[in-house]
Amino acid sequence: MDSRITLPCSNGFTLHTDGENIIIATKKTEEIIPISRVQSFSLKEPGLAYGKIVFTTAQAATTGVNIGFGISAALGAEKTFFYSKGALGTAKQFRDVVMDYEKRASQPTPAPAGAPVSAVEEIRGLKALLDEGILTQEEFEAKKKQLLGI
Repeated sequence: MDSRITLPCSNGFTLHTDGENIIIATKKTEEIIPISRVQSFSLKEPGLAYGKIVFTTAQAATTGVNIGFGISAALGAEKTFFYSKGALGTAKQFRDVVMDYEKRASQPTPAPAGAPVSAVEEIRGLKALLDEGILTQEEFEAKKKQLLGI
C-alpha cells in the first residue's frame, strides 16, 4: 500500500501521509504529526455533503475549558477535517495508512534467530506460563533463581 496519500479538505486544509507522519497543510502553514502519536482515529463517510476525519494526538492541549465543579477539559489534541463525497476513496486510503501503521507498531518484532534472550525476557515468559497454569509456583521460582544467578 502506498503510504503517500493526499486528501484535500474543506477550509483550505490538505492532509498528507508521508511514511511515518501526517502532514496538515494550508497555503501558509504546515504541521507535521508523527502517526505514532495518533491515539484514536475515525472516518465518517459523507452524508449529503461532507465526510469527516477525526483523530486525537498525544500532545499537550493548546487550551483548556473549566466546566465547573472542579472539572476541566483539555482542548487542542483533537483534529477534525471535512472532505467531499468525491474524495471518499482517498479518505479511506488515508485511514488505512494510519490504521496499518498502528497495527505494525503494536506487533512485537521477533528476535533474530539465534539472538540471546535476556534473563528478564525469559522470566516474563515463565511468568506467563505460571499464570496459564503450565508451571507451578515452585518451578517458576526455581527457574527464576537460576536465571538471576541466585
